[in-house]
Amino acid sequence: MNPPAEKARDYQVASVRKALELLCAFSTAGSTLTVSDLSRYLSIPKSTTHNLLRTLQSLSFVTQDEEKRFCLGPRVFELGLLFSRNTQLVTRAMPHLRRLADETKETVKLGIISNDELLVVVAIESPYQLHTRGDQGLRAPLHCTSLGKALLALLAGEQVREIAARHGMPRFTAHTITSLNRLEEELLRIRRLGFALDREEHEEGVLCAAAGFIEPSSGAVGAISISGPGSRITESRLLEFGALVWEAARDIAGISGSPAEPAHDRKTIVEVG
Repeated sequence: MNPPAEKARDYQVASVRKALELLCAFSTAGSTLTVSDLSRYLSIPKSTTHNLLRTLQSLSFVTQDEEKRFCLGPRVFELGLLFSRNTQLVTRAMPHLRRLADETKETVKLGIISNDELLVVVAIESPYQLHTRGDQGLRAPLHCTSLGKALLALLAGEQVREIAARHGMPRFTAHTITSLNRLEEELLRIRRLGFALDREEHEEGVLCAAAGFIEPSSGAVGAISISGPGSRITESRLLEFGALVWEAARDIAGISGSPAEPAHDRKTIVEVG
């Protein structure tokens, strides 16, 4: 049994935590950073930052370019590949991601919750010249992305409230949900419909549909999405994407039988949205 969060902190080694926070900074503060950048971002002395970087560099977790800027090294890529190969969630989801990408010709993603954020684990980008980014390996907020909301819809209400309390609900566009009450109402709608929609909540001009699932052998929680530019994705097409990810999520979760179809017609969406 894992220790409670407050007791787990008692066992943490401060230097190890700082080194890992330094590595994680490359996913949020920038892909290439100087010692000063990292020192300011992590609020630790430059001498400590320098020593951590040199240690990580000796193990190939970071590398340094000619301009003395640091970036993630090949050891991080190696570990990422091992994660992708070993996790049942990715293994089970990949055939469905490829099928959706072939069928829709739009960008398809697999996401999980990591440190109270959405982490895009796998992405297959659209072949169209104009398409949404894959963002594989990048993070995004949970409250304003279709993947994030689909994942939140699988959690208990108390967990959702704790995440919102820790991270807030910042606004990214005029369509972003920024109140907990509205988010909870949205999650109820997602559970009823079977999928989540993002109509330019995180990025202007980007539409997306996602559905969450629980991988049966490991119990891991994931979500898959289809996204595209608003200039090409009509409302009816977006709802079609919702039905497609709903079906794929059920297949990944190993859910059999023929329950009621997801409420993906325009009338129902308007009524509950």
